[in-house]
Amino acid sequence: MSKDPKGNDYVPVSEWPDSQAWTAGFDEFLMPQSYELANRGFMLIFENGLRIMHNFQDSKILTWNIEESGQSGLVAGSSGTQEYKAFEVRPKVFFIDFYKEQYEENVSFVLNTITGQVICGISGFYDRDGQRRTKTTFLDARIDGHGQAKPFPSTDALVGKHILYRYTPRDWYEHIYLNRGTFTWHCLDGTEKGLADTEPTKVLDLGEDLYMLFWSETVMPVESLIVVDLQQMRSTGRFFCWDPNPKQMVHTVFGSHATILAESRIDEVLASLSN
Repeated sequence: MSKDPKGNDYVPVSEWPDSQAWTAGFDEFLMPQSYELANRGFMLIFENGLRIMHNFQDSKILTWNIEESGQSGLVAGSSGTQEYKAFEVRPKVFFIDFYKEQYEENVSFVLNTITGQVICGISGFYDRDGQRRTKTTFLDARIDGHGQAKPFPSTDALVGKHILYRYTPRDWYEHIYLNRGTFTWHCLDGTEKGLADTEPTKVLDLGEDLYMLFWSETVMPVESLIVVDLQQMRSTGRFFCWDPNPKQMVHTVFGSHATILAESRIDEVLASLSN
């Protein structure tokens, strides 16, 4: 099957596939899970005064307990036990993901055990015009004992880049990063072949050539949070979706191989034209 975009055409929203269909197999290129966090515990101190203890009981199960609620509105003493997945995206830098059934929330965070920096994304549901949609709240945190840890900064490092992500041998997507808060995606081949849209995005600098990329889709109720590594040329992350057809949650952890197709120096071009 050709992956040349010249063979694609506009696909009306009414013909878009459901979430279960297009996420099938997206774990084929997922990096191996890490078990380095097993039998370790981290007290995370959030910017709003919230303090949550996370204990990784083994390679699959973690427990969490809210020790102080701060200004979060949550209840101190609340706790839970969840299955988790962890991936060491760089040495001592982990992408961690788990679903809290009792709250219908997906929690993903990037944790740097050297610097103590943590960014946490919490995705859930809300109703808009009678339709169930997804939303994500971000909270900066630090590991207790790292009082000097600063939040991961936002960055424009992806602006102008045109990157191909191969999630499976069949599902290929291109991203074009337009500005700090907007990018366009287009499916070159696979279940969503020909589909494209432009979405709001959030990009954080996690380290040298390492980024957290988040976007919330405007058509489908989908929240995507991934770590992009432009040294290893791969991404690791998750989709959290509401599928309106079977009316159920879809949660997929996935990976991809990345290729930089092009990089435009828009600032340099504009500067040369104004001279």
